[in-house]
Amino acid sequence: MSILKLIEIFSAWRKAKILQRRLKAYNFGEITWKSTTGSTNQDLMRKAQTGKNHLSVAIADHQTAGKGRKERQWISEKRSALLMSVLFEVDTISDLLSLYSMKLSISAVRALEQLGFSQIKIKWPNDLITLHHGEPHKLAGILAQSTIKGTSATVVVGLGLNISLANLRGLLPDDSVSALSEIGKPPDVIDLAEGILREVILTDLDKESLLVEYEKYSHTLGTDVRVEIGDERFEGFAERITQTGSLIVKVENGVEREISVGEIIHLR
Repeated sequence: MSILKLIEIFSAWRKAKILQRRLKAYNFGEITWKSTTGSTNQDLMRKAQTGKNHLSVAIADHQTAGKGRKERQWISEKRSALLMSVLFEVDTISDLLSLYSMKLSISAVRALEQLGFSQIKIKWPNDLITLHHGEPHKLAGILAQSTIKGTSATVVVGLGLNISLANLRGLLPDDSVSALSEIGKPPDVIDLAEGILREVILTDLDKESLLVEYEKYSHTLGTDVRVEIGDERFEGFAERITQTGSLIVKVENGVEREISVGEIIHLR
């Protein structure tokens, strides 16, 4: 193993220890930070099979097999993004993915606000975006996975938050992507992870409270949108979010359609 690789491993281990110490009062489980991993979500899904691991956290400087929604590849270069997953063990299986994805997206926006990034919004369902000349540019994506045993479940929610695009310009499929470096001075990555994880604990998981916070930060609600579900395309007005996280879109003749999956394109 090269000296450089050893330095990277030690640096990641040190960041985990610092973060664990800072968050000691919040009762997180084990916090791991790797220089490189396949997927932080998969790391925690495997960990879930080994016993009680509520609020365990996995972070990496680089992922080789990161995924976004619809199994899309999540591209990242070393230290270009905060790649973090949180494991939740819960006693009820209702609305799991939508609620915990919503919880993490709100936590991330709140933490970024406190770090001076006040212009971050949420595009349905849980992408974090910034606006460039009125057009949404993706800053972060969230992916939730779960396993269910009887009436209990394990939910793992992963966040990929772009810090810098300097090394990614030639790799990205389009230019509708942003990073913290594009809109301000990026915070220290440990400070960023700490802020988001604090908000995970402080964000109330009551459905009504979550919906109020989600609506506060939503870029989608109150706008005209085009919905793409497979080969189907239609346009309408994004009216509200249901308690399960679905989007209600009013189409022609006042008909309301409930969207639980699909792509949303904002129309001018």
